[in-house]
Amino acid sequence: MRTSNRDRRGAILTALCLALILVSAPAAAEEAVFRVLPDGTAYEAMIEVSGDTYALWTPGLLGERVPLQVEDLEVFGQNGAVEYREERRGVITFPEGNYTISYRVPVKNNQFVAAFDEPYNVTVLLPSGFEVDNPLIGMVSTGGVVSQRPNGTTEITWEGAMVVEVRFYTLEREILLTTFGTMWLVVAFILIFPFFFSRRRGGR
Repeated sequence: MRTSNRDRRGAILTALCLALILVSAPAAAEEAVFRVLPDGTAYEAMIEVSGDTYALWTPGLLGERVPLQVEDLEVFGQNGAVEYREERRGVITFPEGNYTISYRVPVKNNQFVAAFDEPYNVTVLLPSGFEVDNPLIGMVSTGGVVSQRPNGTTEITWEGAMVVEVRFYTLEREILLTTFGTMWLVVAFILIFPFFFSRRRGGR
């Protein structure tokens, strides 16, 4: 039995519609997970990569690209670790494919920054004992969603981000800041009150 022209046109039209949907659908962003170590002195990264090149960099003081100094850099494929080559400072190459890159970077002044050449879905995990909520000493860059895991870990996530930043602190530092600020307010009140009191008396 032969297929009618109408049926064939319908099948072709359906296939074209599906092809257009697949072409127009945005590609899913790669995933990057960063875990700050319990003592806050470094973080470990696990980054999904597609292709044959990856640049490791961080923004400088003026926004320039500064090669990232990493430790224990490894590239993993489906069958385990693969060899990579340092093309130039901060840029590595490997055979074309899909990989996961892992490395460790020291953290300075409780400041975390990660930058990418294309949008990534990013997750930053802070161990129990570190906070970001106080705006005076903590900060999460635009788009970050903060949540708490049952084990006390703070999870911060971004969708389609190219640069993310977190400034975290310990509870002890927040208490110290609050105590220091309260002491300065008391001292300021003691110094300023006599001035206002004398002006008030002089105005009578």
